[in-house]
Amino acid sequence: MKSFVMASLILSFFCLKTFGQSNHYWTRNYGSESMLLNGSVIGGVTDLGAVYYNPARLALTENPAFIISADVYELNSYKIEDAIGNRKDLTQSSFGGAPSLAAGTVDMKENSRSTFAYAILLRYNNDFGFSYRDEVTRNILPNVPGDELFEGELNVTNNLKDHWFGGSWAYTLKDNFSIGVSLFGSRAEASKGNVFDMTALDANSDISKYDYNRGYSFQSYGVLAKLGAAYSTGKMDLGMTITTPRAHLFGSGTYNYNLYFAAPDESGIEDIYANSYQSDLEINLKSPLSIGLGASYHIAKNKVIHFSGEYFGNVKSYSILEAAPHEMQSKPDSTIYFNLTDSRKSIANAGLGVEWFLSEKVSFYGGFSTDFNAAAENTVSFVTQEPTATNISFDANFYHVAGGVLLKFKGAEFTLGATHTSGKTDFDKPINFPTDNDPSIVDIANDGRMLWDRWQFIVSVSVPFLKDYVDKLEDKIF
Repeated sequence: MKSFVMASLILSFFCLKTFGQSNHYWTRNYGSESMLLNGSVIGGVTDLGAVYYNPARLALTENPAFIISADVYELNSYKIEDAIGNRKDLTQSSFGGAPSLAAGTVDMKENSRSTFAYAILLRYNNDFGFSYRDEVTRNILPNVPGDELFEGELNVTNNLKDHWFGGSWAYTLKDNFSIGVSLFGSRAEASKGNVFDMTALDANSDISKYDYNRGYSFQSYGVLAKLGAAYSTGKMDLGMTITTPRAHLFGSGTYNYNLYFAAPDESGIEDIYANSYQSDLEINLKSPLSIGLGASYHIAKNKVIHFSGEYFGNVKSYSILEAAPHEMQSKPDSTIYFNLTDSRKSIANAGLGVEWFLSEKVSFYGGFSTDFNAAAENTVSFVTQEPTATNISFDANFYHVAGGVLLKFKGAEFTLGATHTSGKTDFDKPINFPTDNDPSIVDIANDGRMLWDRWQFIVSVSVPFLKDYVDKLEDKIF
């Protein structure tokens, strides 16, 4: 029983360490053209993705449009090669809609130097669940003679969402130079947990039971701002942005812990009864300062090359959530502590995109960008039962590739395309389930590999001058 508990903890530690994308900053892109250019548009964004990439560009965009980037479909695939020795690889896949951005502009006077826009976007979205169940007949309890009929099941959850909502203001200082600012409110929610349920029936028909459940959740409301500047010449568009750290305003968290164990006396293992359920815990959530630079160069009438880079500063270790110390009911002298922490290392990402205007109605796009991992080194997963743990994410680097076509019709634009992202990381094989040839459970001698693969399929609609069409329709009706 102890061996299987150890194995389950190691396996779950691996799962929680590698899934989640809060420590990757360029995983999602916004706006039809910007998605196909993989976000390399800080200098030359031309759609309402400017609310996120560079608000100053709103004042230099000739035809602001109403955008709904809701028709984005994602196919996510996870694979853990040789995760449990001779048994099999562990795989999971999911497919569904992935709304990313809804944005629009506010009408102003014809000669106004100001441009206003609004946006709602999904900054992070991760919903990964993992489970595994097996039943074997082995000598799990060494002090009890004979083999036991053993059933073990583990479940791991890892959920994260962060919605941004806000508005942008851009001001034209000169015909080719503008400044702007976007102010966003952020609503972030996260939950992680792991459950182990293990039962053994020995030759004397006695039952041993082990139940373990530890998890946390929180909601955080905060604000941040993005400042931008944009400059255009005949062949070059330049941009610069500064994104402030996230300021946490209010929120709360919960924490739960259960540990129950019962076994026959001859096993020599002490029974355990412990639980704690806590709510309304104080929380904090931070993000780094970032500085972005971008340039879009018109090498010909029908070709544009985009380049962008962004530097993200580090975030020193801090406490996200801390539970009140609690004692085991069966052992009052044993106190359990839990403090969830986070930290980020500084990184820089870069992207390259190409536009090719085949005609006034048809344009092709392609892009490539990096998405490096910002998780600090030497982190400890909370599932290890250590008193201090970190909010860990996938410790691999991602690379994004995109391509598609923009079709322009009278009164509307349609974008069709796809993006692909993949990442992989090495790990020590956490467990080796017992077989006839190998009765051991834990085996860390051989390496395994974790792979994450994502496809996004884009069907986006942009409607220029939507207000004018609505006004004309009202005139016809009334």
